Amino acid sequence: MDNYEKQVYTGRKLFLKYDQDKLIEKYGLKHDEEYLYLKYIGTEYRIDRGSAMNYVADDEWTDCREYTIVMTIYDFLCCSGHGSTAAFDRAVAACEQVCNCRKQSVNSPLCGKVCKSIFRKKWKEVKQACTCLGGKQTERLAGADLTFEMPVLPGFSVLLQFWDGDEEFLPKILLLWDKVSLSYLHFETTYYLQGDLLKTILQTIG
Repeated sequence: MDNYEKQVYTGRKLFLKYDQDKLIEKYGLKHDEEYLYLKYIGTEYRIDRGSAMNYVADDEWTDCREYTIVMTIYDFLCCSGHGSTAAFDRAVAACEQVCNCRKQSVNSPLCGKVCKSIFRKKWKEVKQACTCLGGKQTERLAGADLTFEMPVLPGFSVLLQFWDGDEEFLPKILLLWDKVSLSYLHFETTYYLQGDLLKTILQTIG
């Protein structure tokens, strides 16, 4: 078991200390006696109410131990407006990745040369992928070819802008965050979420 998976288990233990009924009420979560249900970047997840195990909906419910996904979900549910515990702070930041985000605009970590070459001349595919993930196309901003409001967690969205490339310029993707985003997610967690979002778009494009 590597350090990332260890932190997933730590996150489960900490999650079980929170009042699940309050989380259900706050976020309007679908639930039953065994599970809490929510969507993360267009994909259905459920959390076992007794063990805090995360399951992702594929052909069937599958145990999810992906660090960035699990910790982003826990962080959003447990730390949003609650005044997080020091233990949860340490769990969220445990992987110690460097994030060069700014408070209101974030350059995706997946916008390196490889990613940009994949997105070149793919604005139609990006549009279709964002729509499939529940995104709502909005008015174009700052000359972007596409602007989408992307729901990523219950009641929480980011704004995605896409500029298609040409012979002179590489494609560009910019994520814009609401100014109160850090009231809902730790700074480190915004890095995990943006990476998951861009990865999911790439997977949807195929």
